[in-house]
Parts: sequence; structure tokens; C-alpha cells
Amino acid sequence: MRVIRILGLAVVASAVGLASAACVSTVSGHATAASDLQPTGLPTGTGSTSPTDTAAPTDDPTDSPTPSDSPTPTVDPVKTKEQVTCVLIQATVKTTNDKFNTAKTRETQVSILSGGRNGVLANLGKSGLPHNDRIYVLGAGIYTELRRLVSGALSGGSPSTTPYNNATNKFRTACLSL
Repeated sequence: MRVIRILGLAVVASAVGLASAACVSTVSGHATAASDLQPTGLPTGTGSTSPTDTAAPTDDPTDSPTPSDSPTPTVDPVKTKEQVTCVLIQATVKTTNDKFNTAKTRETQVSILSGGRNGVLANLGKSGLPHNDRIYVLGAGIYTELRRLVSGALSGGSPSTTPYNNATNKFRTACLSL
């Protein structure tokens, strides 16, 4: 049994070694196909596979992009934080809603809403957004409505989910506008 495993490992190792050696001769310096590359993507096998057989990269200045060729996009860190916060809070809301809708008991529903409330709060805390940011404020609105649902249910009431649903819809709409 060990002999078969060792033999299998040796075969795999030699195949990986041959494959990596073949790859060495198929790449040229400036992201162009090497001269020994066939249309099928396999080397022609016309020589050894040592790195010295590959074409040397040229220092042709016309190959280099100029700043006007491809401007570097400016990343807005606040927008990025807003987008990440949107994804995280919307995932929390979806998970909370799905679990709530399948829960069998009121106790389980309250526990699920409480977990969702804590998840939204954690995502807001980690967002890095200023507290007056539109996405932060709308996310805090979801948190507030979840808090109201939990406290109302724990006090024996039957709070409406309409304000919570409205808050999540406003949040989703704002996120879609980013």
C-alpha cells in the first residue's frame, strides 16, 4: 500500500515538474506569447525547456503605457466603506428575515430579531463611516427598528414589522444609488 502511494506521489511530482518546465518556455517578457508557442498553447518542443531558451524582453519604449493611455481610477474611500457596509447589513437583514419567517415559536423569533439587531450594530461599528453619513444613518434606522421590535415583543406586545420593513427598503434603495 505504501509503495503504491509513494509511486503515485512520484508520478504526480514528476508531472508537476514537467508541466512547470513547459510553462517556463511559453512566456515572454512583455505579456506576449513566446516564439515557440503553438496556436494550441503548447510548446513546440524544438529545444530544451530551460529559461534561457525564452525570448529576451525588449526595452521598446512604445510598449510602455503612458499616463494618458490608462488613467488610474481614483478610489473614494468613503464610497467603498458605504458599499461594504451595504453588503454586510443587507446580508444581515436577509438572513434575519429568512430565519424569522421560518421560526416556529415567538421565543425563537425574538431571539432571531435580537441577533439581527446585534449584527447590524456590529456592522455599523466596523464600517468606519462617520455617524452622519447617509448609509450609516439608514443602517442605524434598521437597528432602531429591530430594537423596537425586540423590546416590544419582550414586553408582551405584538409590534408591527412595517417600520422595520420601511427602514430596510430605504436602506436598500440608498445602497442601489451608490
